Amino acid sequence: MKCLLCNKIISVRLTIRDIFWPSEILNQATCPECTNKFVHWQTVNRCRGCGRSGMEKGQLLCSECNYWKQMYGWYLHHHGIYRYNSMMKEYMRRYKFDGDYRLRKVFQCEFSTYIRQIPTDYIVPIPITTTTWQTRGFNQVVGLLREVPYLTALQTKIEKKAPQSSKNRQERLAASQPFILKTPAKFKHKKILLIDDVYTTGRTLYHAAELFHQAGGDWVGSVSLAR
Repeated sequence: MKCLLCNKIISVRLTIRDIFWPSEILNQATCPECTNKFVHWQTVNRCRGCGRSGMEKGQLLCSECNYWKQMYGWYLHHHGIYRYNSMMKEYMRRYKFDGDYRLRKVFQCEFSTYIRQIPTDYIVPIPITTTTWQTRGFNQVVGLLREVPYLTALQTKIEKKAPQSSKNRQERLAASQPFILKTPAKFKHKKILLIDDVYTTGRTLYHAAELFHQAGGDWVGSVSLAR
């Protein structure tokens, strides 16, 4: 098979099970050279809010999460698996903006395995607009999920919006609530895990989390592939 990112040939060793009980074979989707260009966040000295590493000793929240806590009275428990470095940026361009649906397989197994380990009542992906559905043909967040039961509890208020990548930090933070929560009574006293592809300022996820807090949810956390 070939690396989905650079087309280099990847050697695959089939097991007896693969040969005699054929099904979809889940192998490494990228070569070692491409794989090593993606960087995980470290697990030490992490912000209790957004999960970024490099916090000072005794510091619980970074300045951004303190900003959100002052605004809402609570902060989002978030974890981003990978750093949004140049390799991840290029991956997102091809997968998300160019619409190469094959690339979901690069992180699908790892991302889904991580999510399944988090105890929660509902897993809710961030939705996309109708216009994005029509042009891209898929929700890039849902595409990263494999054998993960999720709920389409959120819908967008508008059919088309400017992509977050086209906005600066101030424009993102000033954005109005873009979502509607369907059947809010369903989430009272429940644990909700929000799923997104990239966490930048946190504005999108905080908009979504706000609706679940207003609905009486006991806990709201989130996971993104990149941070």
